[in-house]
Amino acid sequence: MVTALMLFAAAFPIAAKDVSAEQSAVQYARQEFDKAEAAYRVDAAQAAGTRKALESLKKQLEEEQKRASLSEKRKQQAKAKLDKAEEALDRAWKQ
Repeated sequence: MVTALMLFAAAFPIAAKDVSAEQSAVQYARQEFDKAEAAYRVDAAQAAGTRKALESLKKQLEEEQKRASLSEKRKQQAKAKLDKAEEALDRAWKQ
């Protein structure tokens, strides 16, 4: 019985050191997790903001493309009228 107590007593400081080391490892891991979580929150918030801005820019792009398409049609129609008017003028000069 005394031998068992002596073995237990001798092993206790080693066990205490192991627990202390594990507690330190847990504390370090928790700090790393907290830093990673904070970085994730910042990055996720930035991504959400960028997503909103991108959606707005996509809508703006669609509107601008529609306007450009309408402007292109108008330009083509105006060019056709100009060509006809120039042809009429050329005919008038030739007569």
